[in-house]
Amino acid sequence: MIVDLHVHTSALSACSCLDPEDAVKRAKEIGLEGICFTEHCRLWPVSDLERLSQKYELPVFGGMEVETREGHMLVFGLSTEIKELITAAELRDLVDREGGAIIYAHPFRGFLMFSFGDLRLTVDEACGRPVFETVNAVEALSGKSTRGENDLALEVLKRLKIPGTGGSDAHSAGEVGRCVTIFKKRIDNIQDLVTCLKRGECRAAYRGK
Repeated sequence: MIVDLHVHTSALSACSCLDPEDAVKRAKEIGLEGICFTEHCRLWPVSDLERLSQKYELPVFGGMEVETREGHMLVFGLSTEIKELITAAELRDLVDREGGAIIYAHPFRGFLMFSFGDLRLTVDEACGRPVFETVNAVEALSGKSTRGENDLALEVLKRLKIPGTGGSDAHSAGEVGRCVTIFKKRIDNIQDLVTCLKRGECRAAYRGK
């Protein structure tokens, strides 16, 4: 099952110009089998997601992008919005209480602006970042990261044996589906999504590959 796990809409994310219905229509148009709205610190009402799912006959899931001191996290299965800046460990505790899952979003975005040589960040050093111990999966392929940054994420996950996901980080219709997550089985609800993430039953891909 092919799903874009990282999409922002104008309904709940001020930085996005993507209408929710346009996002779902675009996802269906390009052959995705599901889409997930992960707004900044905001949660979609389940009833609204179900309405969109039924209207367009495409599963629409809800998550949330949370800013932590260690970076941005995509959270699934959490019932409360998080407005304040917290640590990844604190977020882990909150999510564990509700049986949810966490994806570390675009872990190396911006790291190649001056090249890894200038930053002197090796793959070994990247693997040693403690934040990787607090998440269930990592967004290995991000539509807003460079190919080199995504390649580094893939190498880190390979060494650490952490599941990888893909997401477009879309803020406009044309960005939907640039990177996707391929699940080994059908995902019907957020509980299925959380279970598959925890079991590592998924992989990251560029759409069409």
